[in-house]
Amino acid sequence: MFNYRLYMTAATACIGGLLFGYDTGFIGSAVQIESFQRDFGMNASNMANVKGNIVATLQAGCFFGTIFMAFFTARYGRRWGMAIASLVFNIGAVLQVVTTHDLNVLYVGRAISGLGVGAASMLTPTYLSEVAPRRIRGKLGTAYGFSIFFGIMVSYWIDYGCERGLSAAGHDQWRVPMGLQLVPGALLFIGAVFIKESPRWLIKSGNREKALNNLCYIRMAHPEDPELQQEYQDICFSIDEELRVSQGATISEMFLPQNRVRVLIGFTLMVFQQFSGTNALTYYAPLLFEKIGLNGTSSSLFATGVYGIVKTVFSMAFLLLLAERAGRRLPLFVGAISMSTAMVIIGIVLACKPPLPNASSPSSASIGMIVMVYVFCVSYSMSWGPVPFTYVSEIYPNRIREYCVAMGIATQWAFNYCISRIVPLAMQNIGWRTFLMFGIFNAAIAVFVFFVIRETSGVALEHMDNLFSTGFFMKPSQWNLRKPVLIGNGDVIDIPGLELDVKNVQGAHLEDIESQSNSGSSSKK
Repeated sequence: MFNYRLYMTAATACIGGLLFGYDTGFIGSAVQIESFQRDFGMNASNMANVKGNIVATLQAGCFFGTIFMAFFTARYGRRWGMAIASLVFNIGAVLQVVTTHDLNVLYVGRAISGLGVGAASMLTPTYLSEVAPRRIRGKLGTAYGFSIFFGIMVSYWIDYGCERGLSAAGHDQWRVPMGLQLVPGALLFIGAVFIKESPRWLIKSGNREKALNNLCYIRMAHPEDPELQQEYQDICFSIDEELRVSQGATISEMFLPQNRVRVLIGFTLMVFQQFSGTNALTYYAPLLFEKIGLNGTSSSLFATGVYGIVKTVFSMAFLLLLAERAGRRLPLFVGAISMSTAMVIIGIVLACKPPLPNASSPSSASIGMIVMVYVFCVSYSMSWGPVPFTYVSEIYPNRIREYCVAMGIATQWAFNYCISRIVPLAMQNIGWRTFLMFGIFNAAIAVFVFFVIRETSGVALEHMDNLFSTGFFMKPSQWNLRKPVLIGNGDVIDIPGLELDVKNVQGAHLEDIESQSNSGSSSKK
């Protein structure tokens, strides 16, 4: 089941994450480059507003691109959605490259590229969750987060290299990193041509024969393989049952009693991802490094590049070592506490020991704050960076997954937009209190995780209904930070490996479930 076709399919889809990461990463450093500020008429009076607009127009496009793609992909599939997303993105990228002095053209180009980025950010985690075997769904979902961080890191170092190596007299310092957006855009289009359509989408669309063929291709298994047949039958059963319960409705199913709890949890999770403060650092890392004591554009861009490396390395470590072992709840809970601590320390040190404006080198207090920025970075990269995208792509019913994921990702972009507008003004007006604010948000996030977020690692997509049957808040018996606990007929079921073998937990008796779990374990031996 785990083979090169599966991993190549996942890697191709993850180009959407590379697109996302590069486009959101490079602009925050590009606007700090002197030639960019000169070419677009930026000065002390309009600096904060123009930076906010350039960053925020992308998010506005992403929000609408996510919503549009939910309806497009429900009708035409995941592959064509990726192809359209890449084409739209590249149109916007070309507009950004050809303009040299007109901010309005730049804004339009950013907004159009945002449509493509938003569409890709909704499609990639959806597609990965649908093609991934349940035992490594967390790893493949984390791979999407890694691809975002990798794109951000590459963009930071390209900005740094162009600022140091190209002449400030022309336009190349910012045009080169802006033009390189076209590379992941083109790669995503080429990849979309060759990957297989999602078997779950094909079954939902009534094309079950092709769905079975695609599943066989991706799994490199024979159609009669027992494990493949079990997976195929589970998907078909789940979709048929969802159709029976919903009586043919689609998007309105989001608001049925059995679904709206998950919709609300997904919404809240993506809001809190933005309130963690990560995009304050992603978009404005050079500005923030200058604020805490790194003077000079080159120094702040270099520190930003190191920030990108740290993010990428630790997200890779999480992907390889902890994605399935740690699950979802534990990384989110520990990550929120760690991020809160780092942000509060930065705020307190910045208030008590602010850096001197003309210091030749960073003070010990500034070095301490920089270390805390990297602590935040490590914590986020192994928790709130990759996990929310995996979580919102796996908890919803098959029939409405694209609509629910789109709502969650659109929420992320909407609050991303708000944060990108607020941060430069907050740094200018309330200074150190900005970090304290994010520290308080992260403490609240930890409480939310403990009482609301269920462990989904290893649970089949078709069994999520049972996991969320207790309402918005979990029962005390579900507070375990590691194992998934399924609720069936009022009984708490906590049997390792259960979720891999039970087809319909909600209607099963505990003795039957134990018997199935034991027989499944024996057969595997």
